[in-house]
Amino acid sequence: MVALLGAFLYACEAKVNVSGGTEVKTTTESEGQKPSAESAKYYNSGVDKARTGDSQGAIADYKEAIRISPNFPLAYNNSGAEKAKLKDYKGAIADLDEAIRLTPEDGDPYYTRGLAKSQLNDLQGAKADLEKAAELFNKSGLTEKANAATAIIEKIEKLPK
Repeated sequence: MVALLGAFLYACEAKVNVSGGTEVKTTTESEGQKPSAESAKYYNSGVDKARTGDSQGAIADYKEAIRISPNFPLAYNNSGAEKAKLKDYKGAIADLDEAIRLTPEDGDPYYTRGLAKSQLNDLQGAKADLEKAAELFNKSGLTEKANAATAIIEKIEKLPK
């Protein structure tokens, strides 16, 4: 599992900063959901804290963004990534499950959840999530991300059973 940790930490660095207050563009807009300006403020603060290495502060801000706008998948996704950085893999998976529930066509939470599952030795679950992530990335034209997911699947397949 240690070999996958570098890829995992790289994935956790992929944060998206939301700007524009109520003009926030998120994947939930197609469902008529949009985070409030206040929620976006906490989300952006969380992104800033994550960039400076303050994972605990970032998680607190994402939690507040979610409290204000419970259907904010980016906040769940980033909270899950930060929890995983702190090795709270079960907490990360819970947040990522919610991000997936809200945006099942987004490959990012599947990717990060797959990496978190690999750290818990759930290699079948990790592989399934990474395969789904690769499929969704390919469908969205995100070839580089799809290739990264596929490379990790190949590493998992080479691990001793």
